[in-house]
Amino acid sequence: MRFARRPEISRRVLVTARILSVLAALLASSLVFIVYGLDPVRVYASIFYNAFATRIGIAESVVRMIPLLLVSTGLSLVFRAGFWNIGAEGQLLAGAMAAYSVAVSLGYLPPALLIPALFAVGFAAGAAWGIPPAVLKARLNVNEVISTLMLYYILYWIFQHLIHGPWEAREKVGQLTYGGFAHTAIVPENSQLPLIGGTRIHWPTFLISLAAPFLTYLLLTRTPLGFEMRAIGGNPDASRAAGVSYLRTITLAMVVSGGLAGVAGVGELCGVQRRFTPEFLSGYGFSGIITAWLGGNNPLSLIVTNFLYGGLLVGGEYIMITYRLPIGVVDLFNGTILFFVLAGEFLTKYRVVRG
Repeated sequence: MRFARRPEISRRVLVTARILSVLAALLASSLVFIVYGLDPVRVYASIFYNAFATRIGIAESVVRMIPLLLVSTGLSLVFRAGFWNIGAEGQLLAGAMAAYSVAVSLGYLPPALLIPALFAVGFAAGAAWGIPPAVLKARLNVNEVISTLMLYYILYWIFQHLIHGPWEAREKVGQLTYGGFAHTAIVPENSQLPLIGGTRIHWPTFLISLAAPFLTYLLLTRTPLGFEMRAIGGNPDASRAAGVSYLRTITLAMVVSGGLAGVAGVGELCGVQRRFTPEFLSGYGFSGIITAWLGGNNPLSLIVTNFLYGGLLVGGEYIMITYRLPIGVVDLFNGTILFFVLAGEFLTKYRVVRG
């Protein structure tokens, strides 16, 4: 018995396979609700109603969608180039940390100057953290799954050191100065992103997140660089033989991917959380892998995919509170959906043959 690649797969089959994969994942996850003595139909109805049928739910789904869309858009680009960037969480954190440094240093600048600078610095920091794995892969053939993931852990522990030490808040109340808490001071007001009234949607990042898929799609389909990325992803050896620079192409792909993740980090810091805590990271860098695959690595389809997935996260938080379920239930959703989507993708592209 062996696996043989199917010669041609229609888009309709791929879309159907992904929908069936998600439904299978939800069916498998329902077993957990049954173990807890809950009706899965009622639980899923609660998730979708509170995420997509209420004003607050829709707004919060958009808040979750913003970083997911930025991260998954960048990942769809490098995945199409055949480079497996698993460290977007670290690139997101790099962008947020760079933005925090600029915000506290230049907080006196007017928002019209400071906010664009924060996004620029965040993009540059995320891109810089994504370049080393590309160079290591191109020059030394170092596995990018390992290098991107390990760079995340390096930065994560640097981050923990900073918020427990140099960046730790010292807050004065009256004549007393309080410290010793593992969080930073709130970023200056001039660096805080404006919100859509009555919501937590930070509209500058929201607009960037909506523009990113369209610009990435144009890059992939309408430019020579995009053609080279797709060519390397399809057949790297033939592309090299044709004169395509693997180092240049993969490095530029990672600049875009890491940069978009860094912008997501700026939005999360200056638009949502406003300060660093040990729980600052919400797993968007890893969840973006799931949504990139769910969207078929097509930048345009990621807008709908990430909105729906963001709603699933919002609904997951609702059922944790309402039904008193552990936080691991949301993690179970993430893992189960990714497993079934990857399995569906594999079985769609390959078939079992004898001999």
